[in-house]
Amino acid sequence: MKFALIGPFPPFRSGVARHTGALADELASHGEVARFSFSRQYPSWLFPGDNDRDETARPADADFCIDSINPLSWRKAAQRIKEHRPDAAIIPAWTFFTAPALTFIASSLRRAEIPVITMVHNAADHESAGWKSWLLARQIRQADGAVTHNQALANAIARIAGDLPVTVAPHPLFDYPQAQGSLPRRAGLELLMFGLVRPYKGADLLLEALANCADCDVKLSIVGEVWGDANALRNKIDAHGLGDRVELVSHYVSDTDAAEHFQRADIVVLPYTHVTGSGVAPVAFHYSKPVIASDLEGFRELIRPGETGWLFPAGDAEALADIIRARSVNQDASSLSANITAARARLSWAGFAQSVMCAARLGAEETHTRSDKHRAASLDFKIGTTD
Repeated sequence: MKFALIGPFPPFRSGVARHTGALADELASHGEVARFSFSRQYPSWLFPGDNDRDETARPADADFCIDSINPLSWRKAAQRIKEHRPDAAIIPAWTFFTAPALTFIASSLRRAEIPVITMVHNAADHESAGWKSWLLARQIRQADGAVTHNQALANAIARIAGDLPVTVAPHPLFDYPQAQGSLPRRAGLELLMFGLVRPYKGADLLLEALANCADCDVKLSIVGEVWGDANALRNKIDAHGLGDRVELVSHYVSDTDAAEHFQRADIVVLPYTHVTGSGVAPVAFHYSKPVIASDLEGFRELIRPGETGWLFPAGDAEALADIIRARSVNQDASSLSANITAARARLSWAGFAQSVMCAARLGAEETHTRSDKHRAASLDFKIGTTD
């Protein structure tokens, strides 16, 4: 098959860019892949972080032709994709801001009878107004099929797009470097909260829980760019009296540095207040680390209590503290590594690519069916007019 993948690619440094690049590389072993990306993903004044690109990353072999705020580029990009004549186009859906551009491109491709498969990372925008989620939903509806990583997202897609065919396949493991062990241990139990720090990620809740574990030999590292006021987070750490127990690395870290933080950690903590999926848990599994996470639908399929981690009621700081206390006493995190290794075997990019290709074939059938119905309706009209 010939594929067109349209979305962020490195040097953009989001998890979506990493995901799109890894999928493109795997699909390239099954056919021809053309990559189309953004020349500008967000205006600098709008992006909440320092920079949406990793200046040290090697740019992907892609056509960086889509300017998210220039509709003229959307039309040109759609034409370039059509000239490639792919059997299917795969387009991620994850944020309202890129949704208008990607909706336009998807619509243009479908009119040219090119099947569009949307890779749904988010079905609604986090912490946003309703109109932002509407834009994202509009993009999802402009597809012949969808692929997503868990049933929670599949259910959300069904509410948005009715009978759109949805394929559910677990999030594969990213290829991160091997750690060198450069970070020394600081406590009997090392906790890590990794990734962008946003309000729904629950850093406040984790700090409250840790404050309730005053007698435990525990250290926490919060590692990731803060989308908001990093000083406010530091003040909360100090207000809980955790200045000597919490390390805040409030900037984007390289894969090499990330490997060191994961290697030192005993447990990765994801205390989200709501979620439909996370790319951090697969990274934890890559390093054979168990996960403590909120008991949310997006986590239940991946984290099996007592096998690959532990779940606690979302928003319940005391329940989270109970798990931390128990782990600090029992020191049983390492005993789960064999279970996590078994789970890793099910999370390959090769298996995920097969799911995407199946979705693409179903999308092609849907496109042909829609095209046949359109031609039949057109013929009926002409016959009726002649009569």
